[in-house]
Amino acid sequence: MLWILIVVTCIQLSTSAANAPSKKTVSSQEDANNVEPDHPIPMESIQGVAGQKATLPCNIQPREPNDAVSMVLWFKEDSGEPLYSYDARNRQSGKPKLWSSPHFWGDRANFKASPPAQITLRDLRQSDEGVYRCRVDFRNSPTRNLKVNFTVIVPPAKPIIYDTKRRDMSKLLEAYPEGADLFLVCEVHGGKPRPRVAWYLESQIIDASTETRETQGPGGEINVVTISNVTLKGLTRSHYHAKLFCKATNTHLAPPPTTAVVIELHMKPLKVEILGKDKILSVGRKYETRCQSTGSKPPAILTWWKASKQLKRTIKNFQEDGTSVSVLQWTPSIEDEGKFLVCRATNPKLQVPGIEDRWKLKVHFAPVVTLKMGSSLDPKNIKEGDDVYFECKVRANPVAYKLQWFHEEEELRYNVTAGIVLSDYSLVLQSITRGSAGKYKCTAVNAEGRASSNIVNLEVMFAPVCKHVSNSTDGKHPNATPPSSEEVHGAPKHETIGLVCEVEASPTSVTFHWTFNNSVDLTDIPSTKYTNEGTSSRLNYTPASDMDYGTLACWASNVAGPSKQPCLYQVVAAGKPYPLQNCTAHNRTGSWIRISCVEGYDGGLPQKFVAKVDKQWLESANPYWELELRKPTTVALYAFNGKGLSDPVIMEGEALKGVAKFTGESTSSVDMSPILIGLGGTATGLGLIVTGVLMALWRKHAATPVKSKPLPQQSIAGIATYASKGEEEDGNPDLIPTTALTNHLIDKKLLHYSSLPRRPRQLELGREISHDIIEESDYPRASPNTFHSLQRPHRYSETMIRSTVIQESCI
Repeated sequence: MLWILIVVTCIQLSTSAANAPSKKTVSSQEDANNVEPDHPIPMESIQGVAGQKATLPCNIQPREPNDAVSMVLWFKEDSGEPLYSYDARNRQSGKPKLWSSPHFWGDRANFKASPPAQITLRDLRQSDEGVYRCRVDFRNSPTRNLKVNFTVIVPPAKPIIYDTKRRDMSKLLEAYPEGADLFLVCEVHGGKPRPRVAWYLESQIIDASTETRETQGPGGEINVVTISNVTLKGLTRSHYHAKLFCKATNTHLAPPPTTAVVIELHMKPLKVEILGKDKILSVGRKYETRCQSTGSKPPAILTWWKASKQLKRTIKNFQEDGTSVSVLQWTPSIEDEGKFLVCRATNPKLQVPGIEDRWKLKVHFAPVVTLKMGSSLDPKNIKEGDDVYFECKVRANPVAYKLQWFHEEEELRYNVTAGIVLSDYSLVLQSITRGSAGKYKCTAVNAEGRASSNIVNLEVMFAPVCKHVSNSTDGKHPNATPPSSEEVHGAPKHETIGLVCEVEASPTSVTFHWTFNNSVDLTDIPSTKYTNEGTSSRLNYTPASDMDYGTLACWASNVAGPSKQPCLYQVVAAGKPYPLQNCTAHNRTGSWIRISCVEGYDGGLPQKFVAKVDKQWLESANPYWELELRKPTTVALYAFNGKGLSDPVIMEGEALKGVAKFTGESTSSVDMSPILIGLGGTATGLGLIVTGVLMALWRKHAATPVKSKPLPQQSIAGIATYASKGEEEDGNPDLIPTTALTNHLIDKKLLHYSSLPRRPRQLELGREISHDIIEESDYPRASPNTFHSLQRPHRYSETMIRSTVIQESCI
């Protein structure tokens, strides 16, 4: 090395002597060798970023026009050994020689001589930092030295964003509740110079605190960590999906390392709405109600509530264009009127109440009617003469416009005279009678329909009343004296008849006693002679003498009091009725004829009349018949009562052809001679004598106690029995007993009879009576000593009603 320095020095000295350099040249040489401290080498500062590339400038422009660069050398600091050389001294080759120290820059450096001349360094390292000197040798001009203060900037590592749980939020997508505070930490490791850490929300910088910490690495190196904390107060919808950046900046030569976090929010619903809330609902109809909600992240869950009770059935939930939709299928009930139907939207990820829409329901329904008796009344202690009121409670929407009251399905109307007072929703019954008892209800009507209330049964306590009397009065006048009724029973002496006293009473616990009145004396019947059962009493009575015929009275009482009038039973001597008289047949049209008679004495009992045509029995209340005779036949006519049939009147042959009056004897149109007239008069006298004798015998026979055969049942068989007996006595073989008797004209009223022979009555149409009608409940049952009346049913059909007022003096 020493010899090289000596050679170089000699060359320089020779060159200087040959060219006789001026002061200026010597000055330049001294500058080149840096031997002149008064002339410092110019220095330029350059920055580069580690890992990237940088250019170090070197001015190689000659000062003289004809000069040229012969060599460029790069040195670091004060090192005497070049790091890089550019050798252009060999002009013949035309291509400069480049050399780079393999122990320093190696192939990372490349010098470019074309202006601007500069050396480019790639893949910068922190060790590349320092002061470099560029020495330029010219062919003619003095050497030039330039310095470059090269700074290598080390960028910081990529920021890491942590949450409070030290979780790397760049790798974890965390959602935060709307309204919550977001706290994040950004850590930046390394960086030279120390980086500046900043937070950005989208493009807006956020104030944040920053601190630096130094830690020692495993190799003893010192690591610098820059920490910045940020807090976003009360996250709102504007933060949804916004980007939050953490940037670490220490140079403008390279983009700052940045880490971004996307803010994910759980947001409450903004809106929930029930559609169609203006409609009016009707009970019993099915409806579909739609509710929709928007603004919730994730989508809202919709639930239905009614009166704080959740509805879970028949609900369909789905998403439609980002909107949560729920459809409720339901049927409103009466209880829903005035309640709120609520649709509630909640975010399942939030622990906060949702929002809701409320619909106050308007439900129309048919009236709901409830009837009850007045609260001040005791339903078990109501008697005739009391005032009773009912309250009808009506719940209806719309309001009921009509209210009706019913007693036993009969509508009640305002009638002060009858004691019926209607006021608003109440019914007042003044001075009630036993006829007021029964089932009551009220009915209300509105636009939705009609509805009836429950039935309230009104029980009215009343004193006993004879059953047949109670059936003949309306019971609406409790203070009026009811008419007395008298049943007539025919009985021969020493014949026992059964009398049944049946009353209506409330309560039905009844006591009885009987009395007998024969217009001479009034006596009580011993209790051993009759039996009591419920509301009826039975007395078996046997007349033994004429003084035993009279009136029996049955008295009854209960807790409501005694009966005002007794049940009366007149016992009379009775026998069979007399035959019909003056029976006449008249032609009508075709095969129809009309027969009319005059009734005879009824035997002391009510009588009826029957015509026997072949095997048919035709009964009539009056001795009048219309018959259809399709062939010649015999017609037998009877009167009958409880004691049997009268003798028959037979009509046959000419008597049925038209105009002749049948009296029981044949008539002739032949002229009578005086002799015949005399004989006829004699015969008539004898007939009258015989008739008188027969009447005397009949009266004697009627006074004699005879045991009559009772009718076994209410049917024509009983009449046939009477007929058979009469035919056997009369020896008439033409009358055949039958079991078929029909008549459609049934007298439903109990007629008023007397014990005297009947006068002719207005004739009634006699028609055939079917066996079915005879078996109906309108016909009485048979009992011993019973007259089977085909009139209004009565337990003992030999009875007859006399409507007379009984004087108390006779009882």
